[in-house]
Order: sequence, then C-alpha cells, then structure tokens
Amino acid sequence: MEILNRITQFCTLLSMAALLTNCHSSSDANQEPPAAVITRKVSLPTIPSASGIEKVNDRYYIIGDDSPYLFCLNEAFEVTQKILLLDSDAVVNGRIPKPVKPDLEAMTQVNLEGDPYLLIMGSGSMSTRNTAYLIPITPKGAGKPKSVSLVELYGKLSADKNIIGQATLNIEGLGADEEYLYLLQRYAPGGQNVLITYTISSIESFLLGKAPGPKPTTVQAWALPDIARIKTGFSGVAPALGGKLLFTASAEETPNAVLDGEVYGSMVGWLLAHPHPSAKPATPEVVVPITEKGGGAYKSKIESICITNQHRHNLTAVAVADNDDGFSELIVLEFNW
Repeated sequence: MEILNRITQFCTLLSMAALLTNCHSSSDANQEPPAAVITRKVSLPTIPSASGIEKVNDRYYIIGDDSPYLFCLNEAFEVTQKILLLDSDAVVNGRIPKPVKPDLEAMTQVNLEGDPYLLIMGSGSMSTRNTAYLIPITPKGAGKPKSVSLVELYGKLSADKNIIGQATLNIEGLGADEEYLYLLQRYAPGGQNVLITYTISSIESFLLGKAPGPKPTTVQAWALPDIARIKTGFSGVAPALGGKLLFTASAEETPNAVLDGEVYGSMVGWLLAHPHPSAKPATPEVVVPITEKGGGAYKSKIESICITNQHRHNLTAVAVADNDDGFSELIVLEFNW
C-alpha cells in the first residue's frame, strides 16, 4: 500500500509539472521549472492550531482556529506578546473544543477610513463561527480588539449558490490591498473553491459598524488540481505585485467543511486578482506542490501565507501549518516560477 501511495504521489507531481510546462511561454523555456521548497521549519509549541499569519513591519501575527489569543512574534519567530481576542469558559489546555470554537481561519492587514487594522474572520461554517475581530495597528504593535458580527454578511454569502453550491460557507483565506478585500471559500464535497471580492469602499463602513453588510463586488470559482487523487481546497491568500494573489491550498479527505480528515499535501500558486468574469471556473496561472528539501511532499496542511520578499520570478514566504491535533508549525519557503 505504501508503494502504491508513493507511485500515486509521484504521478501527481509529474502531471502537475506537465500542466505547468504547458502554461509557460517559449520565452520562459530556459528557466527552471516552477517549484516551492521549504527551507526552514520552526515549531510553535505555545500556539495551538495555527490558522492565519500576517506580517506588519517587523512583527508577525498568528492566530489559531481554536485559540482565544492573537500571538505577536518578532523576526526570530519568538512570541513576544499575547492579545486576548475573546473570553471563553470552554478553554481546555489553551484550546477551545471544536463544537464551540470560533474557528478563526483568516487574517489580513487592511486600511479602513485611513487607519491600519488587522482583520480576523471566523470561517462561517457554524453559528459559533460568525465573528470577526478588528485590531488597530499602532507603532507599538496591536491595540485593543473589537468584535464584529458577521451574521448578516455571511448570511448573504450563504444564500448564494454560486458561492456555496450544495456545501456550506467555509471562509479560509483573507487578503487585502489598497482597493479590495479578498475572501477565499474552501472546497468541500458539493461545493467549489471561490474567490469573493469586495471593494474596500463598499465594506469598510460595515466592518466599522456603520452600515449593513454589502453584496460582493465579484464572485469567481476556481479549478485547482488534485493531490493524490484528492480534491484540494483554498486555505490562504496574500496579495502581491502585478494584480496577482498568492494562494495556498491543501488536500484533505473530509466529507464536509467541519470535520477533519487525512491530509495528503499542500500547494501554492498564482491567481489573477481580477480575472475576466466567467461562469466556468478559472484556472491558476501557476500552481505547484509544496515540497521538502529532499523533494518529498510536505504532508501538513498549510493554513495561511504571507510574502516577505518578492522578485520577478521568485519570492520568499512564511506560512503556518497545523495537523488538526493542535500542533503548529511555521515554515519558510522559496517559490520559483
């Protein structure tokens, strides 16, 4: 069985490489094939179930989907501050049990009415997961969190079959640039991977508690390749230069948006931030499996990613991963395309 699994993984890597080769023009023929390789791993023993990461100036901020805290790390990846986001009587060994956890899955820096904030959003996959948190960013770091109900906003998204299909809402990625806020709906059986876009001007009043929740500006489904014959789902996003979005996705064998399952690997790639609207799913410009230095597949689930250094055909990124038992890991990877 182990030999069969290895053959399946090898064939998956070959088929993805062939797809990528066909996507590149002749001008790129002399370049190395696209690859995403882990160069460093850092265990995060005090941060359970890492699910989101963002870098602001010289600080990294990390959330866990079952943790009541926002964690601040320095550039050596050492925890320097813990900020309480919510009070919960259900915390056990630093974690909130699955039935009542806030499922904070997505985080980004965003400017609202000229002021910088961290925006953290629950997944919306259950009624306990419909809360966001706005944290002002100051020169000294993160300020006092303010909760924002997402019931109205998520209600509109959940009513749109172009977003959820026959599945449920499950927001796993969040990113922002100067003009737009991007949400990623993760694939589950009966659903699909979807990029949901708002203009900042249309949603900032809602996030600041001044207006009703708006409808999305655009909704676009995306088709991602499988890993080991398992469907992959969006897990993180980071806006980049040139109108592109760096995304992560993972293959998890699960029947729905709530239950966990075996993880077969993760991938990273490029989406156009504003593709030509289409009723058919769009396809990424580039997508590659994330591998260890030795070439083997990275088997943990990448949950979120942020770019630390970008050039024309390569970048360095920092991501967080968890394996659903509370263990968290930070990875540094080099992505070439």
